[in-house]
Amino acid sequence: MQFNFKRSFLDYLNEQESRSLTQIETELVQLYETDNSWQALNDNPGQWESLLRTAVRSSLFPANGEARDDQPPFPPPPHEHEIGGLKAPRHPTKQRVDRFITRIVLLDSARTLLKGSIYLGIPANLHELKSKGKAIGYLGIHPRQNLTEKVDMEFADRWQHILWLAGLLALPVTGILSFLFARHLGRPIQALRDGTRQLTDGNYTLRMAQQGHDELGQLTSDFNKLAERLQQNETSRKQWIADIAHELRTPLSILRGEIEALQDGINQPDVQTFTSLHQEVSHLQRLVDDLYDLSMSDSGALSYRKTPLDIIALLRETLTLHSSQLQEQNLHIDTLGIGLQAANVQGDPQRLQQLFKNLLENSLRYTDKPGQLRVTTSVQNNSITINFEDSPPGVPDEALPRLFERLYRVDSSRNRATGGAGIGLSICRNITEAHEGSITANHSPLGGLQIQVRLPLKT
Repeated sequence: MQFNFKRSFLDYLNEQESRSLTQIETELVQLYETDNSWQALNDNPGQWESLLRTAVRSSLFPANGEARDDQPPFPPPPHEHEIGGLKAPRHPTKQRVDRFITRIVLLDSARTLLKGSIYLGIPANLHELKSKGKAIGYLGIHPRQNLTEKVDMEFADRWQHILWLAGLLALPVTGILSFLFARHLGRPIQALRDGTRQLTDGNYTLRMAQQGHDELGQLTSDFNKLAERLQQNETSRKQWIADIAHELRTPLSILRGEIEALQDGINQPDVQTFTSLHQEVSHLQRLVDDLYDLSMSDSGALSYRKTPLDIIALLRETLTLHSSQLQEQNLHIDTLGIGLQAANVQGDPQRLQQLFKNLLENSLRYTDKPGQLRVTTSVQNNSITINFEDSPPGVPDEALPRLFERLYRVDSSRNRATGGAGIGLSICRNITEAHEGSITANHSPLGGLQIQVRLPLKT
């Protein structure tokens, strides 16, 4: 603040001196127009001195700017004679006037020096003098580089002392305000710190009281959202482990019972026994394969080899491969709504076929027999929509958004009694998203479930 004040005060003084030159511009132009030259200044040096006195009076004594021209710009020295063989000291105001005058420069139209001194060079800001629209000369003044006058330095020193005093007085006030402000900010920050430690210890039920709508309030809101998400993840993790254990326990228990029955001689190693064992082993194999595919997809390690392909042809091929299985399960399939024209997409044929296979198996497992499955396609807005609609049983409204969660099943109708571990639709969602598409579940017009897959077409 002291440095800026000193520089600003110096700039003010230079600006004031520069403006004082405008007082004599008109007189200089009139003097030049007398004989269209600057010869009058050389012939009458007193004219130049008079003009300078006008500028000095305007700069140093602006309140007396209307004083008479014959009035001296500074009081006469108290002694005109020498004292003790030495000249009387110059009046301080005369010293200031002399320093001011020596910095004024007058140049002609060719920028040749007429009056003043250019030992400091040519001033940067020159006032152009014009006569009849033509430049006749330039008037300027060298700006001050430092405060040299005693009165100016005393004025600046007084203000510096005032600034120092204001700074010293502001220190305790600033300290008190800083303490109160830090205390105000420190309480919620400390509370968030303690809450973070509790989250680290596994207390995901913790919620912080939100205060205010500032950054700390937003941080508290984000903390609560984080705690809620961690609690949901922890609940999902526990449910995941419980479901996996349940899915593995059932076929293993059946296998163990069958084997123990063979060991005890209760059952005979006939075709029926081996068929039962094979079914349970197959169920375990499907479960392990689904879990593996899901884990690979979640981690992004599931490989995709995308090529241009006709999604309509791939869909028809998948339906043909499973036609016999659909007939055995007494599930009639309607394919009249599948388009006849090719629809090209950029995708992995193996993964997309797995997508269609999982959707077909979902209908096979959970549709009452005899049942109906309708597959339709539609192309619009550079995308293709594929619908799988089956007959009852349906799905409750609250269960529709959760069907694509891993290991989720609707216990009321679509349960394990019909097979499946609730993983197939989760894999379908991951495959669809990997192809930049979307998959949703709705109520089917046939009374069951509708799965809608939307994929972008290759442009």
